[in-house]
Amino acid sequence: MQNRIDELVQQPLDWAAVLKRSWWHRIRPLTFHHVDGKPSSTMPEDVRAAFVGFVEELAERNRRLSGVLSEVSTVFEDAQIRGLVFKGPTLAEDAYGDLTLRECGDLDLLIDQQDFDRVRHVLVESGFVSCWDSEDNNRQVFACEFERPGASLDVHWDLAPGWLNYQVHFDRLWDDGVPLSAKSSFLRKLRPEDSASVLCIHGTKHWWERLRWICDVAELVNSGRITDWDRVETTAIEARCHRSVSLGLYLAGNLLDAKLPVPVSRRLAATPGIRRLGAQVRNWLQYAESSKDRRRVQERFLFRMGVCERARDRIPQIIHYLFARPHGS
Repeated sequence: MQNRIDELVQQPLDWAAVLKRSWWHRIRPLTFHHVDGKPSSTMPEDVRAAFVGFVEELAERNRRLSGVLSEVSTVFEDAQIRGLVFKGPTLAEDAYGDLTLRECGDLDLLIDQQDFDRVRHVLVESGFVSCWDSEDNNRQVFACEFERPGASLDVHWDLAPGWLNYQVHFDRLWDDGVPLSAKSSFLRKLRPEDSASVLCIHGTKHWWERLRWICDVAELVNSGRITDWDRVETTAIEARCHRSVSLGLYLAGNLLDAKLPVPVSRRLAATPGIRRLGAQVRNWLQYAESSKDRRRVQERFLFRMGVCERARDRIPQIIHYLFARPHGS
């Protein structure tokens, strides 16, 4: 992959488009990391300066979010509330090996739904504002956003809308989680094998339309932190996200040369329909068609049908497609 990048940067690229695409895909720090400093790079100085500015700004944001996460950990510890951290700066450090390489927009926590009122109370007491307190808020069915100057925190009690039929069990994930720090016993981060499943659920939920989500999976695989691949498959089957996880791993290997174990790569290649779904994602990434295009909506619906684990899982998605979409879509 790096050899191909080295070849590309020597060509007369549209560097303004590279910068714009890296913004859309939320991979500006990672892009700059791989293209900067090449002896024969054709990158104009003004584009390089823009990259440097963005990268420095994003690095500062990640450091700030990391500090906020430490504060939230203390709040959860004092209140004895269990929580799981996923994505965000924790993933940057664990998967990318560098806090500054992943473009992070907010913090994400997974909690037990029955603890939400307590979580809301302690976060508001700590200076956050709950979006549910806003009159014009369009409430999600599986998460609530909390904000304060310089930081946004998404608190999830599920990872996706119920009609997607994923079965994620908080208790099991938390029991197997890793303490966020030596001082944190209530706030934990996901075990790497579980993180892979969660990242693939998230990417599939959003049709993998941003490269960052595929990069997350690839970097986690390449980090070597996943040691129990049988657990990845078993967990995915239990959570009814086996096809979503298979697709995410396939994309990471096929598009970004992630270093998957040979038996895993063979299993993915033999999974019915995965190549077709991967080709669809690749087409969307390449042409970036408007999501408002009617044909794109139909393609996305068929994509959803293709990642369903069971035929009966398609029923709630069909109902959602027919009756719950925005008017005119």
